[in-house]
Amino acid sequence: MQEIKISNGYIQLWATHLRSLGIEPLQADFLHDLQVPLSKLIGQPFDAEVPLELLNTVIERTQAHLQCPQLIFEIVQSIRPEHFGVLGYMASKSSSVAEMIDYIMRFQRLVVDGGEFVPLQLKQHEHSIELYWAYMQDKYQLLNELTMAAMVQLGRYILQDHPLLLRCVRLAHAPLMAQLHYQKFFGTEVRFSQDYYGFELDLQDLQLKSEQADPMLLQLLVRQAEEAIAAKPPTESTLQQASKIIAEQLRTEHRAIKIEQLAQQLLMSSRSLQRYLNEEGSSFKKLLEQERIKRCEILLQQGFSLTEIAQQLDYSDQSALARAYKAATGQTLLQARKQLKIEEEKPK
Repeated sequence: MQEIKISNGYIQLWATHLRSLGIEPLQADFLHDLQVPLSKLIGQPFDAEVPLELLNTVIERTQAHLQCPQLIFEIVQSIRPEHFGVLGYMASKSSSVAEMIDYIMRFQRLVVDGGEFVPLQLKQHEHSIELYWAYMQDKYQLLNELTMAAMVQLGRYILQDHPLLLRCVRLAHAPLMAQLHYQKFFGTEVRFSQDYYGFELDLQDLQLKSEQADPMLLQLLVRQAEEAIAAKPPTESTLQQASKIIAEQLRTEHRAIKIEQLAQQLLMSSRSLQRYLNEEGSSFKKLLEQERIKRCEILLQQGFSLTEIAQQLDYSDQSALARAYKAATGQTLLQARKQLKIEEEKPK
């Protein structure tokens, strides 16, 4: 599977910060062996693609050279819309935070893309909304922190005198620096080792206006973004995306997603999704049960009781879970648990 590629805006943002410290990136001794790949990127368009490994290396080396573990929070102080390319300009020309979020969710692949791309999702609480995305491998920790910090700081830059009211920030990994640096930057509670990455905003933030809003220019930018997305190869089939979304909902929310919610996240109507699944020889019910059974076997291995598993998979009770599992696998849950125990006891 193709690994994630990021926009050159990340490298440009890092280079801008170094220059503000009087360090020319292509002349720095601690980066001498990276001058060739960096010379091909610095000064290039922001939408050029960059291997994630290169970003991780330059950030880690810069942190060590400057003895600055909180480097990413300092880097993003220089952020401007152009660092996110077309998507950044769209955000700055949007009429409200709600519109910004809509465009970010539609065109996020312009900034972070690849076979392991995990889409940004949205859920609403009674008094807040939460933008979040699923946990990825540990090698993406720095990228996740930098992306989250960049989004928050870009929002602050665009809104100027109307600051975002962050309620909570969630990171799926343990702190990569002293926690006080996170608290100082985000200005709110930061929780670590969570099930997903995300930040929560007051509902009233959605109505905040940008002084730079420009509806006419925004229309041109949207067309440009649509053309850029259309030119990209598909990362996954709609069927794979649907399965991933269903699985993530079960893992983080402990309830089954509704077909209307799934269709919305796939940017389709419910009827179009049903028709598509039928053409693929599947159905929403079949996909949901497949992901429930996969999750059930993980929870069995982790030692959860059958009652707890039924609750986490949104079955009405343990009996409903048992019937579904038997129908899908031909085994009872007790047989499955016994087999898993035998596998664990086999000599390595």
